[in-house]
Amino acid sequence: MIIPAILENSFEEIVKKLKLFELTLRKLKIIHQDAPKIQIDVADEKFTDSETFMDVNKLDSIETSAKLELDLMVKNPMPFLEKRIKNVEKVCFNINVFEYVDEFIEKAKELGYKVGLSLSPETELFKLNNYLTKVDYIQFLTIRPGRQGNAFIPEVLKKIAQFRDLKTNLPVQVDGGIGEENLKAVIEAGASDVVVGSHIWTQKDPVQVYVILNKMSESIKKEMENTKDKISIKKIAFLGGAAWKPTDEVYKLARETASLLAESGYEIVNGGGPGVMKAATQGAHDKGGVSLAITYHPNKIKRHYEGVDYENHFDEEVITLDYFDRTKVMLQNSDVHVIFSGSIGTLSEFGMTWVNSWIHEGHHKPIVLVGSFWQEIINAIKRNMILDQGEERLLKICETPREVLEYIKSLDIKA
Repeated sequence: MIIPAILENSFEEIVKKLKLFELTLRKLKIIHQDAPKIQIDVADEKFTDSETFMDVNKLDSIETSAKLELDLMVKNPMPFLEKRIKNVEKVCFNINVFEYVDEFIEKAKELGYKVGLSLSPETELFKLNNYLTKVDYIQFLTIRPGRQGNAFIPEVLKKIAQFRDLKTNLPVQVDGGIGEENLKAVIEAGASDVVVGSHIWTQKDPVQVYVILNKMSESIKKEMENTKDKISIKKIAFLGGAAWKPTDEVYKLARETASLLAESGYEIVNGGGPGVMKAATQGAHDKGGVSLAITYHPNKIKRHYEGVDYENHFDEEVITLDYFDRTKVMLQNSDVHVIFSGSIGTLSEFGMTWVNSWIHEGHHKPIVLVGSFWQEIINAIKRNMILDQGEERLLKICETPREVLEYIKSLDIKA
């Protein structure tokens, strides 16, 4: 939601803006199901370089349907928490005034407010560690606090994204220097609510700008919702047995699958050896595609290692240090891992990609198991070992090349 911010020296100006806002929304007949939210900025010229209206208890006298919130940019927030103000739903205070943070949270909660902590652009995330379970939201400032119209600081967006990676589920509010040109970047970084001040109030028709920003916000969030489980896929790794011959069904299955994927523009990655690996390269070439091989060339012949197959005419090669390094680099240099029937080498590759995906769940690479027999293997693991339900959800079993292609395209943001 877009939250207009009012930063004024007089109570009369705050009332004027609130009335203008509500009246225009009624005329436009776009009052939200939820009442609109408006932030009142309070600055004391001690924490910031400017002073605003500070007698917050007078807000009680305003008749408004809006839900107000106070952003306390002050050295001492406690005088502003003498009583519950009926029109105020949320209060926020800057974490850098650390000597009052605990007292502020306790008192604001006691009064029944939703409580937020605000981070200035330079504030490190670790300062939040002791408060993540005590507050209701976090506000990131993308300008220097205290004055509307200050320059937007894009570096804060990286910090917001890092905070989102913590998976705290706390709503993120972003405040400062935001308009049509950077709203998308702010929401994509992780903003739940966006506070907009000067960009609204300096316009000829402030409410119309608010409406435009709200529609943009809803559209951006809808687009993100539609693509949240999708990734940009370029390279697809083929894993499977080296012993399969061109006459074997698994070999044919791998070749046909690679052919379909290459036809759709995906690059095929394999280990440069025979069997499924050579079938993958041939399938890519069948449709004019490209094959990348991640190889290992041992100093001496290894009786149980197939090595590089010189009939596997891959287009590019990355040479690695040893067998395990080859597997690691292959998994790192691909976006999806497609696994066919094989031997213990295939099982080791399957295990590596599965556990790595579980460790990095949410940022993991999709795993496609080709063949109905995989379900028997998964069932045996469930019966005899410890398997979390979430671990099994990381896997997709497909039986045909077409099914593999359609599944990967359903994941791909560019498809």
